[in-house]
Amino acid sequence: MRLAYDGAAYHGFARQGGAGEGLATVQGELERALAKLYKGPIETRGASRTDAGVHAWGQLVAFDPPFSIPARGLLLGLASQLPADIVAVAAWEEAREGGAPVQPRFENHGKRYRYRLRCGRQRNPWTAGREWQLPGALDVARMREAAAHFVGRHDFASFRASACQASTTIRVINQVDVRAQPLGDPYPEDDGRLAAPRDATLEIDVVGEAFLHNMVRIMVGTLVEVGRGQRAPASIQELLARPDRRAAGTTAPARGLTLVEVLWRRGDDEVPKGTAQEASGEAVGVMSEGTAEATARGSAEEASEETAPRSAEAASESGVSRE
Repeated sequence: MRLAYDGAAYHGFARQGGAGEGLATVQGELERALAKLYKGPIETRGASRTDAGVHAWGQLVAFDPPFSIPARGLLLGLASQLPADIVAVAAWEEAREGGAPVQPRFENHGKRYRYRLRCGRQRNPWTAGREWQLPGALDVARMREAAAHFVGRHDFASFRASACQASTTIRVINQVDVRAQPLGDPYPEDDGRLAAPRDATLEIDVVGEAFLHNMVRIMVGTLVEVGRGQRAPASIQELLARPDRRAAGTTAPARGLTLVEVLWRRGDDEVPKGTAQEASGEAVGVMSEGTAEATARGSAEEASEETAPRSAEAASESGVSRE
């Protein structure tokens, strides 16, 4: 199934054990809701372990039901059981040869993350929980030049958290886009405004096979330093060639990051391509089944051929998929 959620109230997607047991998680809420529908415990398997405060439009989740419930009935049942900030937006049945479980983490064909920034002093209360607000304008052209260096197969050790558990820091990034949209001023005749002509929202889309812990957020923090003129665009090459976390930028706040899409092949179909259906330009959208703003060159954490299944090498090098 596809899951959309506002991550602000949760300690990440994955259920917590040990010292974290009892903390609110998206997976925990989903499994509680499923247990009510199926009258017994249900364990789910997610494609991405999004961190605390990170949102999703198209998280992919699989589980093994004890009996069949039609997709529409399942979605309506979950709508009545899940908290308002978690929505199951699509559901379907898939089977594997020999009854093997479907594994979204290892079988997906890539992920698209989006980071949203607001550049200006005027805060928007409707979007503040889903963006990083910066007081001044950024040089978008410099940021785009720097972003191009991320594309390809590189060692991203400079762009992972100290708690990252991945066995390898080699990752493949297929695409990094930096888009800017002027905010405009709805009340240009009013005096004493904070809004300024250069105010804008920036969206940074990152498409890859999978990501190290905090990788996208550190990439964004580093690009912001480029946009502020605090480092050169070519410094990204140095960070990739000579990994040093201390030399990279700050970790951008979790609230600005959204897992837009987990790419998934349905049977013999090609890897899905499409457009994420946003409710508006300001609010989090709802994913429809098999769609998202995504290109299909990649899979979850290591390189593979376009639209080809993940290789054994890729699966073995993947480590923990999270952001």
